Amino acid sequence: MPFAETLKELAQAVSPELVRQRIGWRDSAGRQHEVDYVEWHVVADLLDRICPAWSHEVTGIKQIGDYVAVTASITIRGVTRQGVGTGSAYDEKGIKKAEHDALKRAAVKFGIARELYRKEEEAAPQKNGAAMNEAPQFPRDPVAKTMADLVTPKQLVAIRAIANAQNVNAESECLEMLKCKPEELSRRAASAFIDHLKAKTAEAGEVRHAG
Repeated sequence: MPFAETLKELAQAVSPELVRQRIGWRDSAGRQHEVDYVEWHVVADLLDRICPAWSHEVTGIKQIGDYVAVTASITIRGVTRQGVGTGSAYDEKGIKKAEHDALKRAAVKFGIARELYRKEEEAAPQKNGAAMNEAPQFPRDPVAKTMADLVTPKQLVAIRAIANAQNVNAESECLEMLKCKPEELSRRAASAFIDHLKAKTAEAGEVRHAG
């Protein structure tokens, strides 16, 4: 089977009976919202069926406070893609969870269950957006606990773009305020940090205008 056809088959929607739900986030009114996900064994079964020669490897393990970040790769017909997962650093269950999340994230890059992650991305503005006239509400613990909750690439780009526009070092500002790096933030914390940077930009503009 040509590699393009393999990707097409991997990207087919996951059967609804294999999709699970969990509480993913709370809105500003405190209401809980569910997100869809698939178990790691579902991903492995799909890979076994469609491309039995696939392989995987854990390529990095890094402890971040009470959590561990695992980088893992999946290789299909010579093409390798990576993902990162997080979990508790102090028990085997948490480390296994981080590995499984990393492998699922790598599998998403081949198209597996991508529609589930896309739905969550589409919900991000709704769950992360803050009213412009409200002070940013930072979570008590700003560090992401799961791969699904890790700051998105778009958020990182926004953080650096807004910070650069006002000559602010994003890493230093984040470390000073939240005691972690931008790459370690949860999506909610990243959204609040973006709002904080935007507020600084607005304040600077008002000062310049007043001058």
